[in-house]
Amino acid sequence: MEKKDTSWGWVIFWLIIFWPVGLFLVIKKFTTDKSVLMSGKTTGLSAIGWILTAWATLMFIVFVSDPSSFTPAGTFLVIMVFIPLAGGILLLRKGSKTKKQAVRYKKYIDIVVNQNVKSIDHVASAVSLSYDVVAKDLQNMINIGYLKDAYIHQGNREIILKQHEPAPVAYTQTAVVEQFAPQTIATRCSGCGANNVVAVGRASECEYCGTVINA
Repeated sequence: MEKKDTSWGWVIFWLIIFWPVGLFLVIKKFTTDKSVLMSGKTTGLSAIGWILTAWATLMFIVFVSDPSSFTPAGTFLVIMVFIPLAGGILLLRKGSKTKKQAVRYKKYIDIVVNQNVKSIDHVASAVSLSYDVVAKDLQNMINIGYLKDAYIHQGNREIILKQHEPAPVAYTQTAVVEQFAPQTIATRCSGCGANNVVAVGRASECEYCGTVINA
């Protein structure tokens, strides 16, 4: 059973009430949330990072420019300023890393899912990265839930995906009972770029990233 991601409302609540906890939840969300990771949209994350960095820098300048600040209490406050500064820098770095990660993950989805390439060496060659980096990324995608029921075969240096088998057909002694199913079409997910087979006229979720697909 997959763990439910923390909602943005809850994250914002903690950023307002007690920002260190909110900061932790933001970083966690950008580490485990499938839709956030695959979208690569880090505007909010970068904005919070710049705000914390700018505020901490401004406070440091104010303290340093005031001679009366050089007291034990003032020195303590200056040291405390470095906490939000470190948090801001951490968020900016996380935002940059998430963008690059989203680009790599979409390439992996296209190569492994759409082009049906299973050899990790071939995937690594296609994205100009080492085998170890690609294998680690693919394992992380499996852990997060992008590639459900997939696993890495270290011996063959391959990624093995879940096999989609056709639904069984029920038989009777006199006739074949046909299974009636809605019309389906293959469509590309706007979130991760994976090809999905979805029912026409119904809202479906991408099998790989959870993005809603309307066909």
